[in-house]
This record gives sequence, C-alpha cells and structure tokens, in this order.
Amino acid sequence: MKAMTLFISAVAVLAAPLAAGAQSLAPQTRWANNHGSEFVIKSIGPDGSLTGTYSSSLHGFPCRNIAFPVVGWVDGDRITYTMRTKAGSVDCKSVTSWTGYLHDGRLYAEWSLAYFDTETNRPTLNRGTDVYRPK
Repeated sequence: MKAMTLFISAVAVLAAPLAAGAQSLAPQTRWANNHGSEFVIKSIGPDGSLTGTYSSSLHGFPCRNIAFPVVGWVDGDRITYTMRTKAGSVDCKSVTSWTGYLHDGRLYAEWSLAYFDTETNRPTLNRGTDVYRPK
C-alpha cells in the first residue's frame, strides 16, 4: 500500500509541469498570433458560447491596438468567433470571422474579413490563416 501511494505521488509530481504548460480553450486565456495581434477569451458558457476581445497589431490598420468585442462558440478543441470593428465612436467598418482548432498548445485558425475598400470603391473579402500561441 505504501509503495502504491509513493508511486501515485511520483506520477503526480512528474505530470504537474505538463499540466501547467498545457493550454486549452478556456476562460481568461490570452493568445497572440504570428502577426502580434491578441485574442482574449473572457468567458465560455455551459453551452459553449464565447465572449472575448480581439485587437489587431497590423501596421496600416486604422483601428490598430483597439480591443473589439468578440462572440463565438467553443466545442471541445474547435472554435469559431466573430468581431465587428465598431465600439463607441470608433468604426473601422469591417467584420471578421475565425474558425479553427487547438492542437499541441497552438490555435490554428482560418479568417475571413469583409470590408469596403475605398481605393477600389467596392466591397472586398480577404481570407487567410493565423497560428496563435498562449500569451
């Protein structure tokens, strides 16, 4: 019995660093993508509904470094979330949605951005992918 208790304690001690380093799609987690933009998961409801914020750090984006509200869903290791770049008096007249999954502590997401391009004078849709790491 004493040997079993000692074994279980040793396994727990060895596994603790692994659990501490693991990242999940959980409330109060912060993520930074490969462009330096930040996604924060503030809450996840019992039904998987998500709230949070997203702030873009892309140079040339007029709403750079402004945290906009995000809503979405989490389903296990899968996630989808959407942002409208309008808050208070700030309006960058765009919407973006992301869909992705968590794998090996990283969040992989495809995004789709809809906005009005003033240079071409027409609506535009851009798409791409991002990789997020815990922040």
